Amino acid sequence: MKICVIPDVHQSTHWKKANIDSADKVIFLGDYFDCWENKWPDQINNFLEIIQLKKRNPDKVDVLFGNHETSYFLNEQCSGFQFHHAIAIVKALMSASQYMQVAAVYDGWLFSHAGVSHKWMKCAGIQSVEEINELFIEKPDYFRWVGPDGFGNNENEGCLWIRIPALLKTAVKGYNQVVGHSELDELQFRISPYSKTKILCIDSHDHSNIIELNTETASFSTDGNIRRGAAQP
Repeated sequence: MKICVIPDVHQSTHWKKANIDSADKVIFLGDYFDCWENKWPDQINNFLEIIQLKKRNPDKVDVLFGNHETSYFLNEQCSGFQFHHAIAIVKALMSASQYMQVAAVYDGWLFSHAGVSHKWMKCAGIQSVEEINELFIEKPDYFRWVGPDGFGNNENEGCLWIRIPALLKTAVKGYNQVVGHSELDELQFRISPYSKTKILCIDSHDHSNIIELNTETASFSTDGNIRRGAAQP
C-alpha cells in the first residue's frame, strides 16, 4: 500500500503539493492551527479545505487530531493558543469532528500525531490500538497533557503529546509508527529499543516533509527520493 503522509500543518499549504492521486491512502497528522504568523482567516480556511478534501474522498483521506486541536476543546491552551479566534476554531472543529480521528492503522503501520506508548495504553485501560479512536470519543481526558515535563518527554504521555525520546523507550509492540509533533532539522527513521519496531518521525520546522510510504517494503520517498528501511537506533 502506498500512503501519502502529511506532517503538522500549522497553517502551511505544503499539503497542496502532495501527489494525492497516486496514493492509496492520504493521512494528515494533525496540528492545523497555531503558528508564529497566525494569519486569519487564511488559517481556518486552510483547515476547511482539508476537511473538504476528506469529504470528497471519505475512504481515502484520514484527518487526524493533533494537540493544537484538542487544546481548544479540552481548554489546555498550548503554545500559540489564539484567544481572539478560539470560538471560531472550536466551532470549526466541532463541525468537522465527525470527519476526524486520532489514529489510523494500515498494514502494520500505526499513524498518530505524536506516537503511541504502551505505558499510556495501560494507564488508559485499553488493550489494542484499535480502541484508541473510541476511547477519544468516550473518555477524551486521557488525551490531555500529563506532565510534569513541559516538553512532553514523559513515557506516560498520550498519542497527542509524547516526544520522540520517550516514545522510543515505550513504543507499543507489533506496529511500526509514523509520527509528527516534534519539529526536527531532518526526517528521522528510528528503531525503538523497547518494541524493536520502526519509528518514522517526519515533522520539520517548515512542515514540508510530505512522504509517500510503501508499507510492503518499509521504504518511503520525499520529493521523489526513495529511502529504504535504514532505520537508526
